[in-house]
Parts: sequence; structure tokens; C-alpha cells
Amino acid sequence: MKGIGVALALLFAAYLTDQYFANGRYTDAAKRMVTQMRHSTGI
Repeated sequence: MKGIGVALALLFAAYLTDQYFANGRYTDAAKRMVTQMRHSTGI
């Protein structure tokens, strides 16, 4: 459980850093990639 908490904290920190330094460019691209993967698998 501790490992999941650490992973979530790191992901949140990476998200905030991306929002601050790159205006969310990389998180937006990751969201689009996940959406395309969902559509390609039919989910």
C-alpha cells in the first residue's frame, strides 16, 4: 500500500511540474495517447 501511495504522489508531482513548466503539454499528450489506445482496443 505504501508503494502505491508513493507512486501516486510522484505522478501528481510530475503532473504539477508539467503544468507549471510546460503548460500541460506532456500530460495532454499522454491523455490523448490513452484515449487512442482505448479506442483501438474497443473499450
